[in-house]
Parts: sequence; C-alpha cells; structure tokens
Amino acid sequence: MRYSNFYKESIILENKRQAMLMVHNGSLSQEDLKNILNADPSPTKKYTGWLAKQWVNGNVQDISTLRNNIEEFNSFATRGKTSKTDIYQYANFKEMADEVARLNDSAEALSNKELEQDYEVVRDDENLYVAVPHTHEASRKLGLTKFAYRKCEEGYEGYDSAWCTTYKVSNHFNDYYYKDDVTFYYIYVKSEVLRKKLKENGYGPSFTVTAIAVVSDDMADSASKRGYEYMEGHDGVNRDFKGKKLAKYLNIIGLK
Repeated sequence: MRYSNFYKESIILENKRQAMLMVHNGSLSQEDLKNILNADPSPTKKYTGWLAKQWVNGNVQDISTLRNNIEEFNSFATRGKTSKTDIYQYANFKEMADEVARLNDSAEALSNKELEQDYEVVRDDENLYVAVPHTHEASRKLGLTKFAYRKCEEGYEGYDSAWCTTYKVSNHFNDYYYKDDVTFYYIYVKSEVLRKKLKENGYGPSFTVTAIAVVSDDMADSASKRGYEYMEGHDGVNRDFKGKKLAKYLNIIGLK
C-alpha cells in the first residue's frame, strides 16, 4: 500500500471513528451515521465527525438541511472562499450554515452558478435531449435534473444519477475530462416511439437515459493500449455497454 493511500485511509478511519464512538455510547443510531456518511461530500469523509456531533447535539435535525449545507460549504471551501479552513473551527452548525448563506448571497456564489451552467446542449427536439458538460458542477447539475433516473437511497427523496461523473466529489469527472480527454454525451430519449423501438430490440427502461463517453482522437491510441475502447456507454443504472450493442443503440435513436 502506498503511503499516500495509507494516510488517506487513516484520515477516513479517524473521522469515522469519532462518529462510531457516538454510536457505541448510544447517542447516534447506525441509520443516522449511514445518512451522515452519505451526506459528507469529501473524499476522506473529513466532515463526518463534526457533522455527527452537530446531529447529536440537536444543532441540525433534518438530513436534507445537513446534506445541502455541507455540500455547499465544501464547494466554497475547496475554492478557498470560506473564512475558516477547518470545519472544527466553526462552533456549531448554524455558524457554518450562516457562512454558506452569506457566500450564496455574495458575488462568491456567482462562479459556482456559472460553472453549473457550463454545458452545451447539442440536440433538443421531440426525440432527444443531448447535453455535453464541461465542468463537474455542470455534470452534477445535469445528473440531478435532466438525467435523474435512479431512486435515491433510503433517507433521501426524489431521484439522482448513478453515474460517478455526477457524484458530489469532483475527482471522477475531472480525471476523465481533464486527464484522459474524455467527452461525455448525456442522452435523454424523449420520444415514446424511440423508447418502444429500444424495448423491441432488448434495451430496457434504463436506456431512457445514457452517458456516452468518447475519448478524443489524440488519446485514442493510449486508451487502446490500456485495453479501453474509444467509446463506451452507461445506462441509467450505470451498467456499461459498448461495441455492437452501443452502435446499435445509437443507430436506433438516430445518432449514428
């Protein structure tokens, strides 16, 4: 195991350990811990211990409020916009939420909103809606709106996306987009006629929304040497499909 991975896992265990102590002493339920872990947007779950403390102390009593505020806080913090760099410097949940509200009301929020809008609609007609995100923020926004398909986990309402490029953390999208030069085409099949054709050809309901990853010409050779195809699809529940199945799918919906 590399030192960096060991260090990262140690941080995760330490932050989770703080919350687990609350489970052991009976002040925090296993279900609440699971919800808090799911709500923590940081790769190392660095907010979990602090969030668990706020939950146990009654400083926040709604998991949606907790999740929404910590996601926004993390977005501002990773861009160096918050007044304090360490979550433990905030006395309570209200103090952190007040800062999030202040930042949202200020010009600091503008860049985040602009990033959410940084996607290109390449087709929007009676048959298809196709969008290409250019930032993680835009990818996540699309995944929670136009391309939301999967029912959220227990404890959350509504629908979200199963694609890792729409997750709270940005590393998946950024690695693909910036390092591997992959362009994502998010496709929503609007036409009932096309949906029927897909069904007749063995493509189930999950193919109503798909993410097609396309490697650039410059990176195609490199991808091939690593055993990857230049184009790969993922359906609404994130099952991958490629080769002839992908080509047939694109042909049915009129994109090839």
